[in-house]
Amino acid sequence: MDIGVPPAVTDLIGGGSESWKDRLREGAYTSPSKTRFRIEYEDLARTVTRRGTAYEFPGVNDAYVQQKGFGARLYPMRCHFSGPNCDRIADAFLLALLEPGVGKLEHPRYGTIPRVVPFGEIAQRDDLKTAANQSIIDVTFWTTLVELYPSEQTSPKNEIEAALGDFDVEAAQAFADGTDLTTLAAQASLKGTIRSTLREIRGALEDVSGSVASVRREFDDNFRLINEGIDVLVGQPLLLAQQMINLIRAPARAIAGIRSRLEGYANLAQRMFGSKAGRPQDFPVGAASSAITRRRNDAAVADLVAMAAVTGSVASSLENAFLTKPDAITAADEVVAQFDDLVDWRDGVNEEVGTVDTGESYQALQQAVALTAGFLVEVSFRLIPERALVIDQPTTIINLAARLYGRLDDETLDLLINSNRLTGSEILELPRGRKILYYP
Repeated sequence: MDIGVPPAVTDLIGGGSESWKDRLREGAYTSPSKTRFRIEYEDLARTVTRRGTAYEFPGVNDAYVQQKGFGARLYPMRCHFSGPNCDRIADAFLLALLEPGVGKLEHPRYGTIPRVVPFGEIAQRDDLKTAANQSIIDVTFWTTLVELYPSEQTSPKNEIEAALGDFDVEAAQAFADGTDLTTLAAQASLKGTIRSTLREIRGALEDVSGSVASVRREFDDNFRLINEGIDVLVGQPLLLAQQMINLIRAPARAIAGIRSRLEGYANLAQRMFGSKAGRPQDFPVGAASSAITRRRNDAAVADLVAMAAVTGSVASSLENAFLTKPDAITAADEVVAQFDDLVDWRDGVNEEVGTVDTGESYQALQQAVALTAGFLVEVSFRLIPERALVIDQPTTIINLAARLYGRLDDETLDLLINSNRLTGSEILELPRGRKILYYP
């Protein structure tokens, strides 16, 4: 994605009579259906996130910054529509912003951006008393990629499942190659680490796995298989790794809300990041080979579980039936954020214990995450957009559901409760001033 190359400084000093006012252009937005709207505007802005990781070392001044590109460019705009038909034009513009697909923004200050998606909250104001003859819409345009998937396959779900399958094989092999279990002491130490890690897995995922009986049975069976068979499995690290991945991935098929599953897997990864096995720098060892081996074996366990946790989020997103556009986009952001956190943590751990990462499992996981993010963005184009209102007087969710959706059933009430995270008291009565999200 090209963000533009600035002109040389010498070209800007004493460069003639033209000023910034002369360089402003007409603002316009062209929707996916090719309808073009001229935009009157106020102050302008844009933001872009520069991605990277800063590494600091004890006793060394300054830091090394690893550059990882940049994210989407954001163009927030306050769009004015005036004249006798300002209300109708603003209403039509709002509908255009809600169209699925990619539009084009002709920005008055930053030029033409050929691929943008209106994302986030869109607010419309009609100040009939204080500013009659004018309607205002606040919206943020995000740049988006041309290609959603980094390959030429036709089925993104099949690609994601294939990437997960590749990860399972490569991660298990990396665990087997990266652990040294030739001595009884190393095996005994690893048993203790596996048992403590199993407790962390159960603590993070038990609630999510318990929502479906079949998933709960599979989770419990895998847990019991590892816990009771650890004496045999410790001598077969390849099989042990495969069983650990199966245990972690099982709750991905639960019917618990996607937020609960993503939060559970994020919780598991964070537990690994903060565990003794995941923070070898907090437990320095001497030159004894047994201590170095134990440290490296423990780090391999934490690495396997943390990576598998990200695949759990990927699988959860793949299994989930999203209802609204924000849910799909939020899931994509969460999966990518979990992967970024994992990469930052792995770099530090591998350097600390001296592990040489050949990258096969990382590449498979990176492929799965990239495909999932693209898949969820595409799915979001076909989903219901989000709107918001502020309640002007106390009401109940039954009255509100009838008003917003025109129907009363369990599915509608659940959507209203879950999308707004209503508490017990709010389910009985919604207070005046409460902001409500809904999906017309």
